Amino acid sequence: MFTEDAIIFCDADSLFFRPAAAVSKDGLKRNWKSDIRKAINHTINRIKRECMSDKIMHAVKGKGNFRHGIYKDYKANRKELNDDLRTALNYGHGYMCDKHGAVMADDMEADDLVCIWAHEAIEENQDYCIAGIDKDLLQIPGNHFNFVKSSHVYVDHDAGHLNLMRQCLTGDTADNIPGIKGIGPKKADKILNGIPSSRQWSRVRAAWRGHNAGDPTTSRRLLELLTSWEEYETIRSKAESESVQREQDVLSGKE
Repeated sequence: MFTEDAIIFCDADSLFFRPAAAVSKDGLKRNWKSDIRKAINHTINRIKRECMSDKIMHAVKGKGNFRHGIYKDYKANRKELNDDLRTALNYGHGYMCDKHGAVMADDMEADDLVCIWAHEAIEENQDYCIAGIDKDLLQIPGNHFNFVKSSHVYVDHDAGHLNLMRQCLTGDTADNIPGIKGIGPKKADKILNGIPSSRQWSRVRAAWRGHNAGDPTTSRRLLELLTSWEEYETIRSKAESESVQREQDVLSGKE
């Protein structure tokens, strides 16, 4: 499945989130920091074994996210973290950066940074594997390893695009991204069944209109992962302009 020169691109937020949640469940006990470190290191070693490579790059949450400029309610449904969980998460995040050289994905999601790395590898004909558990990662073509399910899957370009189009129909309740009410993965698959990649976006838009759900463009902009730094700069600039315009509309009474 992989060559000896393969690089692992890891969406590492979940590497420390799961052990942080575990140690803070009933209050932080003695040795909680050690427990987080052990869990992180164990998972990283398992990822390396499963992907047959010692070369690994980690992406973790950074400061800000351009998507808030696109949609003010992005992730607005997230519950406030309790103090123990926040403390444990901050420790795990710092450990990933200090010990494992994780790169902070400022103004984007960690999976955006993973996607950019993957597309850079494609351009350089570099073999790679994606390690993570977020379903958004399945937009990225290539070999994937889910370290929670211990499963491997290969995603080609058409399958990656289909995964994005499916999400554009269902939305993402975890991130408060709108979809068509009542449309889950199974119904989304029926809507897209047999539709070639080049026509899937038109089919998605037609489905939104047919359900009086409006325009799915904003949802797609929130769901679609970045593929290059140039794309990021273009999208960020547009999002900033739109955010400023919304503020001006509020002040002028247009909203």
